[in-house]
Amino acid sequence: MSFRIQSLPPAELLPAFAALYGASPEDLTWMADACTAGFVALDDGEELLGAIGTRPSPQHGAELVGGVFPGPQRDEVALALIRAAHEAVGRVYLSAEGYLFPPEALLNAGLREVGAYRRVSGRVPYRHVDPPTGVQLLPLARVLDAAARLQALQTYEDRVGHHAVTSGATADGAGGFDSHLSVVALDDTGRGVGVCRAAIEDGEARIDSPGVASEWRHTHLRAALLNEVNTRLRAAGITRVNVDSWGDTAEELAHDLKLGLDIREETPILALG
Repeated sequence: MSFRIQSLPPAELLPAFAALYGASPEDLTWMADACTAGFVALDDGEELLGAIGTRPSPQHGAELVGGVFPGPQRDEVALALIRAAHEAVGRVYLSAEGYLFPPEALLNAGLREVGAYRRVSGRVPYRHVDPPTGVQLLPLARVLDAAARLQALQTYEDRVGHHAVTSGATADGAGGFDSHLSVVALDDTGRGVGVCRAAIEDGEARIDSPGVASEWRHTHLRAALLNEVNTRLRAAGITRVNVDSWGDTAEELAHDLKLGLDIREETPILALG
């Protein structure tokens, strides 16, 4: 059985995305809207075998969203879709979740592992760390300057798995995060140089691994941000935390594991180009 790759406007990928992710098309409109190009694989009978869209990532080309349905040609279909996207937009990467993309086949075909999504979980750690000299940590709710909030969130943008931050992400409640639990780092000029966002869900905390401006990554600012958020969580009576990260370094992972957190989920991020 043969198949063909066809380009489509991203908006037309919504039915395929809904089937791949097990969600309604309406819930995934944001995903299609963020894509700049779309591709589908169709067999001889015009049956859909897979679909991907390209979502720009500031420092890493474009993330591929979507995936490939189960079937005897799954590996070949996945690789053909990825190569079509790569030819169209240049560097691409994807989170190789097994139900969407076959990681082993893609690694064998020449894609390289450039990072991972991870969730580490455990009891809320206690390890007091003061911020570096010249930096103050404030709850997001007290940082009223939208520009400083945006600067803090932009510290993620050079990490694989992250995307360009929009102004909407700076609002209280964006992403479901709590502005009183979340913390922003400001330097002595008032510029946002770090952020750690948190929320309480079903009695447990959800944290995004801290973002830190590149010129501060040699310091202990990341650890101080985590400590400040954990302090706020303990004050709220929360005892368990889940930390999500995309593209964290081996050293950052080692730091979190030394806090007593354990890896609960891990998905490789693979790149081409």
